[in-house]
Amino acid sequence: MARIDVRVTDANNISRLRDVLKELKNYSVEVGIFGSDEYVMIASVHEFGATIQRGRGSVSIPERSFLRTTFDEKNEEWISFFKSQLKHVLALQMDVQMLFNRLGARMVGDIQENITDLDAPPNAPATIAKKGSSNPLIDTGGLRMRITYRVVRK
Repeated sequence: MARIDVRVTDANNISRLRDVLKELKNYSVEVGIFGSDEYVMIASVHEFGATIQRGRGSVSIPERSFLRTTFDEKNEEWISFFKSQLKHVLALQMDVQMLFNRLGARMVGDIQENITDLDAPPNAPATIAKKGSSNPLIDTGGLRMRITYRVVRK
């Protein structure tokens, strides 16, 4: 009598796909300016507005939201992008961390574009004269350059 060995393999990668789906829950992406340098304060002032006391008077800096408005404007696009990239993860062509890195990079680019394009409320004439520019959120470019992301594993 001949002996036949039978071996069952998972040709559909179902167990790997389960692992990928579990792993998706363990990641998130954060976008903004991280740390404690002067640009964190500058970002906060522009995002929410502020009144700064100077001597006997005060200077009001109006809200020029660049984070929240970009999120509101681009959220649906980011969801669509995530879904389109998720196909590559489910096909086991890309890992979960790369998916979140790609999303973070896309979000940073959109926020930086918003900083560049934002023109209202306009700078005061004295601010324009001092900066030599009318773009409310760009002086040296430091704020725009510091927008970054980080992928967080929970």
